[in-house]
Amino acid sequence: MAQFHHIKFLHQVERLSQREIAKKLGISRNTVKKYLSATEAPTTIQRQKVYSNKKEYSEETKRILPIIDQWLEDDLKRWGKQNHTAARMYQRLVDEYNFKGSESNLRKLVAKRRKKLQEVFIPLDFQLGHQFQFDWGEADIILQGRKQRIYLFCIQLSASRVRFVRAYLHEKQEAFLDGFVHAFEFFGGVPTEGIFDNLKTAVEKILQGRDRLEQESFLSLQAHYLFKAEFCNVRSGNEKGRVEGTVGYVRRNALVPEPDVQSLDELNDYLREWCLKETERKKVPHSKETVAAIWVKEKEYLHPLPEQPFEACKLVSCQVNKTSLVTIETNQYSVPCRYVGQAVWAKIFVDRVIVVAQNQVIAEHSRSYERNQVVTVLDHYLEALLKKPRAIRDAHAFQSSDIPDVFRRFHRKMREQEGAAGDRKFIRLLLLHREIGMEKLTQALLEAEQAQVYRYEVVHENIQRLTNNYLRTHELTKEKTPTSLLDYKVKKSNIAQYEQLTGGQVK
Repeated sequence: MAQFHHIKFLHQVERLSQREIAKKLGISRNTVKKYLSATEAPTTIQRQKVYSNKKEYSEETKRILPIIDQWLEDDLKRWGKQNHTAARMYQRLVDEYNFKGSESNLRKLVAKRRKKLQEVFIPLDFQLGHQFQFDWGEADIILQGRKQRIYLFCIQLSASRVRFVRAYLHEKQEAFLDGFVHAFEFFGGVPTEGIFDNLKTAVEKILQGRDRLEQESFLSLQAHYLFKAEFCNVRSGNEKGRVEGTVGYVRRNALVPEPDVQSLDELNDYLREWCLKETERKKVPHSKETVAAIWVKEKEYLHPLPEQPFEACKLVSCQVNKTSLVTIETNQYSVPCRYVGQAVWAKIFVDRVIVVAQNQVIAEHSRSYERNQVVTVLDHYLEALLKKPRAIRDAHAFQSSDIPDVFRRFHRKMREQEGAAGDRKFIRLLLLHREIGMEKLTQALLEAEQAQVYRYEVVHENIQRLTNNYLRTHELTKEKTPTSLLDYKVKKSNIAQYEQLTGGQVK
């Protein structure tokens, strides 16, 4: 542009000839002639117009253009991380189509053709209370001193942009369902519909178009909270772009540096508070109001929560084996021994396992995330131990850390003093916890141990005394005493009558 201006000025103002201009500027006379004959200045747009249409594709390039276009269109239907690169296209064209062109020119050609196929996105403005978007993410934390990979349940209201994040040790169905129970409680209601990927915990089979055969447990969740699920096209995560960005945002802003926690409950409390602070700090795009302010408005449009939360568990059928255990994901959990050989149902929650038979809960355990563990409760085996008392010493449940040490010490002493009879009597003592509770039974054993008397009768007396301390009697006032009882007199016993039975001798 500067050269064009200089040439025009020298010719029209200073009246120099083409030869003089070329000599003064040190350029070709042909260049001077071209600029003097031009009617328009060589702007960027004008240069692109002139040079872009100057040269057509060669016959060799025209031959492979349809092939390149077809490959690019096919890539749009595949996973984005496994598409053709320009280098791979060149290699295939050489091997399969005997292409004679250069790789550098093909790279430019592919870049140009790819621009023409770019997807168009439409700006959206969501209605209050209408939609939420969900996705899983991953992050690392320090859990009890060790690095642990966790999975982040991320959900966001599309209108107010409120985020909710909860951490789990896995992405299994029970964690998926449990996340929604906590999320809807956090939001204060339920939106009309949710946008999901085609994850296996929600979709059993992908049908034609947007139709899906959904998992029964996921349909049960929708029926309980009354929302509708919409699923993205396959490999089209951009259709839920709100929450796609949330996953990375949470990882970078809430979990850097890596939190050092003792439990997931501690981490989830932190994440909940972080989400609440974000609502006060962030503003809704294209609005002057904070996320918290829009959230207050959106709550009025959300469906109310049901009276009871959803039972977020996976239901599996189990068979109780000969050792009164059911197997759940390589781990074994005990049930009362009277159910040996029977089929039962196990409700697998994120944090616990509940076993049900005939619509009654027969056992409940904290869930173990280790492998090949045996989790037992001593109470489940007491009836069997009455028949096999010698097994109490080596019973797995009796060695549990949940059993106070005084029980094992007391049993050793009873066994030393009374042998097999001591085993039977000790098991009878264990059965008493069903009536008085483990705390009082432990206290009774400690008192007997302190007195160094290891006998069933002594412990039983201690238990009676302990329980009587909690039975308070209240005297009725004369006004509240029934009339018929006022004249009631208790006759004192005549001890002399009992002496006749012993011949007058006092025993």
